[in-house]
Amino acid sequence: MIITLVLLLVTLAFVIWPAFSRRNAHISQEAENLRLYTQRKQEIMLSEDSEEDREQMLLELDRELISNDSEGATFKDASPKQKILTAFALFIIMVSSVLFLYEDLGAQDELIATELLNKMNTVNLSKEEQVLLTSSLRHATESNPSNEEWAYLYARTLSSDGQYEESIVTFERILEALPEEAKADRSAALVQIAQAKFNLAGEKADDMIYDYLKSALKLAPNNSQALGMGGIMAYELGYLEEAFDHWKALWLNISTRPEAASLEQGLQQIAAELESQGKTVDMTWMTRAEVKVLVSISDQLKAQLQDTDAVFVMAKALTGPVMPLAAVRIMAKDLPMQVSLNDSQGMVPGLSLSTFEEVQLIARVAKSGEPIAKPGDFEGTFSPVVVKSDETVNLLIDRIIK
Repeated sequence: MIITLVLLLVTLAFVIWPAFSRRNAHISQEAENLRLYTQRKQEIMLSEDSEEDREQMLLELDRELISNDSEGATFKDASPKQKILTAFALFIIMVSSVLFLYEDLGAQDELIATELLNKMNTVNLSKEEQVLLTSSLRHATESNPSNEEWAYLYARTLSSDGQYEESIVTFERILEALPEEAKADRSAALVQIAQAKFNLAGEKADDMIYDYLKSALKLAPNNSQALGMGGIMAYELGYLEEAFDHWKALWLNISTRPEAASLEQGLQQIAAELESQGKTVDMTWMTRAEVKVLVSISDQLKAQLQDTDAVFVMAKALTGPVMPLAAVRIMAKDLPMQVSLNDSQGMVPGLSLSTFEEVQLIARVAKSGEPIAKPGDFEGTFSPVVVKSDETVNLLIDRIIK
């Protein structure tokens, strides 16, 4: 906004300057005519011409000066007051036009909202700033209804302000506008609706709210927020087995993160309640996966190794994801060497060794230095390998990739 005003002031200067410069030019011309008249008159008086001739020349000089003044008189200049009023009228019109377009396009609101959202990452907003943020997001959403991002932020802000009913209405509009193939976004919107309804109901679970979460999980089974809230909702409604399944899936997604420890306590509590009802609960999956691998290389290929060659040892799913579930990097000069693959070495959030019973092991000498297989690399594979086993797998690098 400040930059815009500065530019408008510069524009105003260009509007005012021509008007005043014309007046100054007229005044300067009059002064120049008078100077030339005086100079010419002195020359005539000092000339050696006869007195009669000098009188004649002075008469012509006077006529020329009067003629120049008459031409200048035809120029009717406006008063400074009129010029200033006209210039400021033009300035006000320009400012009004710019501000109208600025407001109409929503740019001002988006800039304010962006600034406040960035500030929220470092400090808490004041009450006035929170109100301004909500207002700016609302205007940005209204001025550009097709922008789902602003609508989503506006709905989230409404929910955090306790305006749950309006938040629900906004999220439902977003849900209606989202295409069917946008499963992740639709799942996120359903979770937010469920959260707002849960808060609106005084944090009391009911089947209708739980249905929103189950619908969200059908669209995105690994939605961590839906899994966590779904577990809470199912537990409060007495659906212990469903709560256990939700939290189990969530634990498998976050087993390497610190918050997994508190989730384990909840799972163990549900398991104890189920067992008290005479049901058997398998908890072996909670054992963190680890595969021990002794990596070696054939004598034929070992002779072709360089000390600087990198070796990548990976575990991949037998079917499904192509990205490694776990991977480590060692140096060829250290072969043979035993390594351990576990959940902490995952490459993709939500994919870990613990989510699979069997995997394929790959050891590759990357002559190019890159983990992606290329012709000329040395490689060895072994499968299937049981993930949760205490045995050490011998993995031999014995072939060249063509």
